[in-house]
Parts: sequence; structure tokens; C-alpha cells
Amino acid sequence: MHINRLGVNSIEFESIMVELPLSQGEERSFELVIINYGAPTHVNLSVSDSLRENLTILEDNPYVRHEEYIPIIARIPYAGRLYNRGQLFVTVGYGSKKAGFDLNIGLPGPDDANFTVDVDSSLSVPRKSSSGSGKDTRKEARRDKRENWSAQIPDISLQLLRSVLDLTSSRSVYLAAAVVFLMAVVIVAMILLSIDFEPFFGFYPSVLYSILLTFLMAYLLIRLPIFK
Repeated sequence: MHINRLGVNSIEFESIMVELPLSQGEERSFELVIINYGAPTHVNLSVSDSLRENLTILEDNPYVRHEEYIPIIARIPYAGRLYNRGQLFVTVGYGSKKAGFDLNIGLPGPDDANFTVDVDSSLSVPRKSSSGSGKDTRKEARRDKRENWSAQIPDISLQLLRSVLDLTSSRSVYLAAAVVFLMAVVIVAMILLSIDFEPFFGFYPSVLYSILLTFLMAYLLIRLPIFK
């Protein structure tokens, strides 16, 4: 607050309204800063009748030379109103000039002018007529079910495909492949034994073929995943 800045006994406020949000039973202190731009003078502070139970000015008639800090206590009694509106008045020049600012203490309720309610924008959309709403609702429900099933079918197919892939990558498949391979070797051996290779095989070639076959079988057995 400024006094004597625009002229003799002039009064200026930084804000024309002050809000103190206090809950029931809460008490808070603050300071009113008075800056004097003229000759030292007495300043009288008072409140409206509606705030007498909620505001206590510890120094209501200070002598302000240049700058003074006036302590004030605000409260909401347990048995009092939750929201109180009034004014804090400042008088200078021995009563020749008086001004004040609005002071609201507490939390506003539904009956107070400053009380506002946030409304969702979706609530402002008008509702459709109720005529035929039952049929429309049933049709929409059936359509939603069809859409849900159509959306779930690709998921079911994908799950079945993943299950098949998991089975093909299991150890049982490798074991089956090994059995099939051994059966094929036996069949090929039986076919070869039924053919007369005597003109093509001698003692030394037979030894060489046996060594190569042994190395081939050992290599295949090592490369099979089931033996890793």
C-alpha cells in the first residue's frame, strides 16, 4: 500500500481484492506493507463488520515515517462461516481520506458468487431422442459383437500359427528327423547290398569307403542339434 505518492493523503493499493483461502479452524498471519512518500503520519486501519471475527490487526494506528510492516492475523473459527467477505479500510489525514480494498477469507461454497464448477465439455453435447432408442441400442450391440469377433479372428489364427511354430522348433522334431535319417540310411544300405558291386570293390577301395562313411556318419551325428 502507498500513501502520499500521488499527492497529500493519497492512498493506493497494489490489488483491489485479496483472497485468503483458509479452511475451518485454520489461522494464518500476514503483513500489510505501508510505504509513505510524504511527511510522517498516523495511519488508521479498520475492517468491516463482516470480518471482525476473522481478522485481528495487531497495530491498528501505526506511525509511518517511511515504511512499516503491520502484522495481521486471519482465521476461520470452527463455529463460524466457511467463507467471509468484507473490506479492510485505511484512513489518513486524521480522518480526511479513507479508502479500502476487498478481502475474502475462507473457501467459497456453492452459494458464493466466486464459486465455479468445472464442467466436462462432453456433458454439453445434447442427447439423442429416446424414440426408437431401444432398437438402436440392440442394433449397436449386435454390430459391436460382430466387430469384436472380426477383430478376434486374426488374433486366434496368429496364436495357432505361433503354436505350430513352437512345436516345430522343439526337440521332439529333431529326434523324429534323426529317426527318419537313420531309416533312410538303412534302406539305402539294403539297396546297396542287394546290388553286386564286386567288380567295383576290392580290398583297399572297401577300406577307403568304410573310412569315408565312418567320417560322414560322425559328422552328421555331431551336427544334429539333439546331440549339442
